[in-house]
Amino acid sequence: MLSENLKVDIAIIPSLISSNGTTSPYFSMKDYDHALFVWSVASLGILLTSVGTVYQAKDASAATSAAGLASTTAVMTQYTKATYFTVTPATLSAADTITITTYDVTGTARTALTFTAADGGTAGATDSDREFSINDTAAGTGIVSTACTNLAAILNSAAYGLANAYASAGSTAVTVRSMNPGDTVFTITSSSTTNLTLSVQQAIGMIEVNARALTLSSNFTHLALNVVNESAVYTAAFIIRGDISRKNFANQVNVKTLLG
Repeated sequence: MLSENLKVDIAIIPSLISSNGTTSPYFSMKDYDHALFVWSVASLGILLTSVGTVYQAKDASAATSAAGLASTTAVMTQYTKATYFTVTPATLSAADTITITTYDVTGTARTALTFTAADGGTAGATDSDREFSINDTAAGTGIVSTACTNLAAILNSAAYGLANAYASAGSTAVTVRSMNPGDTVFTITSSSTTNLTLSVQQAIGMIEVNARALTLSSNFTHLALNVVNESAVYTAAFIIRGDISRKNFANQVNVKTLLG
């Protein structure tokens, strides 16, 4: 069972983390070859970042010589490789655009696709120019609900939309997710951050550490993750530890169920 081959622990409980940062508890690497820290952030602000850094210490209290490890900082940036995101049409005008690049499970970028707002355009799904109507007339005030419906239609188009993704239209926004969560991520840009507002709803970062990276000669045996966000954002993290030569780890939890 996976629960006996990997040691999984919560590193940071879901909480608002800002520029002051938060550091997880220090976890022992005594019986493990590798550790993988995974952290997730929600709704990063425009062009803001989330920075994860792994620190080492000599004990769980980190009372002695806590220090950063070389090359163990990772930075997540708004609009880049989002797990899922929303588009909120506001003061719409024709020719506003959003450009979306999807990345497949291998990390390979597909061709960037640009979707354009238009007056009295088609419903969206059959528009080879990837235009979506923002109103029902040849020229007029943009209607948010109309724009949402038509944008979702072209994003979901089998011929002209996004591969391995689906869009859901609400009355005020469109949400875009991967068909297979974890396999596809999105990098997004907008010609107008006020007319077509983009918001990353989730992004995930990982840092993997080989136990040999610790300063074992000086008795550094524990690792922790520090996360700093440019603005207050809900953030959570966990750590997975493993040893290729050892099995049957004890994951102490409130409840554990095996299916199948």
